[in-house]
Amino acid sequence: MIYQGMKEVNDWVMVEYHSTWSYGYDFMLDAAQVIIDTDFKEKTQRFAVAEIAGAEDQERLTELKAENYIIRNCDTSKREHGVLIISGISDIMESPIQVMFFNQTNIVRLFCPYKKYFEIHGEHVFDNYMNSVEIKAYCIDAVRKMEN
Repeated sequence: MIYQGMKEVNDWVMVEYHSTWSYGYDFMLDAAQVIIDTDFKEKTQRFAVAEIAGAEDQERLTELKAENYIIRNCDTSKREHGVLIISGISDIMESPIQVMFFNQTNIVRLFCPYKKYFEIHGEHVFDNYMNSVEIKAYCIDAVRKMEN
């Protein structure tokens, strides 16, 4: 992912990335699942969707937990949404984070409540993390397409 910049939003730091290519709903599901499987696990604190950017979020964490944290098993995920939000405690980055995906764009936003984290490690502290999520999500998508 390509770092686009950061700014403070409601006492959180928002870092905007652009994915290498524009993505669709399958990538959103795969990328969020990568974050859950490789990082958050049971420390997932939020799963939400919205019809379009700016629409009210629909909280679905209870549904996700009932499906053992498998997003594609959730009824909510079976219908395409414009925005997908996943939040939790990152074991890898040792910080709470939230990631927002916007369907049919290349925009991904990461939010972190620790401004000091960026002061210590620099504004690119999440670059490798986000690159890994993107690569793993595209690999999962490629395997699924080959199997179909």
